[in-house]
Amino acid sequence: MIERLEAKSGKLANNFHSNLKPFERQQIVEYVESLDLTDSVYTKIDEWNLNYLKTDSWSFAADTAVGSGKPFLKHFFKRRSDFYFVKNEDFEIHASPIFHFGGGTNSGDSGNQGQFINTRGVSIRGSINSKLGFYTDFTENQESSPFYVKQYHEQTQGFPYTGFTKIVGDDVTRLTRDYVQANGYIVFKPSKHINLRFGHSKNFVGSGIRSMILSDFSAPYLNLLVNVKLGRLEYQNMLARMSNTQVDIGVNDLLAIPPKYIAFHHLNMNVSKRLNIGLFETVMFGDRAFDLNYLNPIIFYRFVEGLIGSSDNSIVGADFKLLLGKSFFVYGQFVLDEYNSKESKKEGWHGEKNAGQLGLKYIDFAGLKNFDIQGEFNYARPYTYSHFSDYSSLVNYSVPITHPLGANFKEFLLVARYQPISRLFIKATFMRALKGYDSEGLNWGGDILKSYRNNRPKDLGNFVAQGDARTIMNIRAEASYMLGHNLFIDASFQSRNEEGEAFEATRNSLFNFGVRWNANILRPLL
Repeated sequence: MIERLEAKSGKLANNFHSNLKPFERQQIVEYVESLDLTDSVYTKIDEWNLNYLKTDSWSFAADTAVGSGKPFLKHFFKRRSDFYFVKNEDFEIHASPIFHFGGGTNSGDSGNQGQFINTRGVSIRGSINSKLGFYTDFTENQESSPFYVKQYHEQTQGFPYTGFTKIVGDDVTRLTRDYVQANGYIVFKPSKHINLRFGHSKNFVGSGIRSMILSDFSAPYLNLLVNVKLGRLEYQNMLARMSNTQVDIGVNDLLAIPPKYIAFHHLNMNVSKRLNIGLFETVMFGDRAFDLNYLNPIIFYRFVEGLIGSSDNSIVGADFKLLLGKSFFVYGQFVLDEYNSKESKKEGWHGEKNAGQLGLKYIDFAGLKNFDIQGEFNYARPYTYSHFSDYSSLVNYSVPITHPLGANFKEFLLVARYQPISRLFIKATFMRALKGYDSEGLNWGGDILKSYRNNRPKDLGNFVAQGDARTIMNIRAEASYMLGHNLFIDASFQSRNEEGEAFEATRNSLFNFGVRWNANILRPLL
């Protein structure tokens, strides 16, 4: 909704940058209230979406009556977005339940199995004296997994979006999972230009469906985020502790999971009212205590590496977003993992590690109101994001922190979103990817959990999707209807095929339906 509204305004927002997620509620409310809805580019449904965003964060709205509801038992649902709240001059607290119940079918080469999800939890947020904010959510979940997620787990020993997970009855054939998911952090604003956030959460950098820089695909992690906003310029610095579950921690898991660390900073600027350009640098390291040298927020990490003589994994790159009129925007990312001017002249040098993204979003496609199309191309060369050690590869809890496919792939995505009436959301997704997997015990560069120094078959002549090349086709159609504020009924159908010359083709068809309240759909599109 927010990126659509920004595109239709014809200019980039300055009070927040839409390529850095998650957003802050206050910034979003201030932004949507600044939009001129008398402009003919906005539809009645855009106006409804704008009111929805204000209702969802009503305590920041200029209109104190926005989101008012009919109280239940005098104390509950006094505002449509909150099950219960308390607000006075000193503090405010908002609490709401979370649930997601659903079922369905899973048919294909893996046999016929039922699908289900059972999620219950609570979210609580608030602030003290308008200076210190806090947020937490907690859910307890039981969920079945389709066959391709089972395959993904066999390859990585990790699960999309989640951390510690129990397999019910140790039955890996059905892969019924039981897991707890939680986020929790505090936010402090010492001034209107500086925002500090500390706790367990995720981050996403970019305007695309995927992120080649930093995504939310892995488990939540402990991080300290410092955000400095000065006019058109925004600087974000993150220090985080992640988990290296690739290390064998002994019998019965009696030892703590070894930590690994990431230092990340991203500087981006609205160069004009239509163009945003960002630069970033990342260092992943571990196998030692957190290095205090990386606490310096205004220094190039590559210099620090040389200064301390480290072999940490340093990655740099850039991203951009460009508005074209009030109907289009293009965006992209480029990631440079390793570069040597001499060696890079040799065709297919194994150290030519880079990744990229290019995408286009078309608002109100072909004049059809509230029908948006997004196309995106992503690629990552072999061995990108991997390193000498599992402590320095861009992996958290055995799952990539960038693109779900890791490296050694190219992918095309096409997404159509349609909102024919205010409460109905329809989405169709097409994915086609060519991914190179390891074969015959050789490391062809697709598994970023492995050191790129081990079992590499050749130094030159490497190319994207080398090794066991497989084509992945994934089509999904889904519809959600909002019965009440953040209360949805959902239905979806998904067809996924994977085939290759050295791989027995697999075909899966999944149908799901359900109801959810204050919960997002997190279904891995792999």
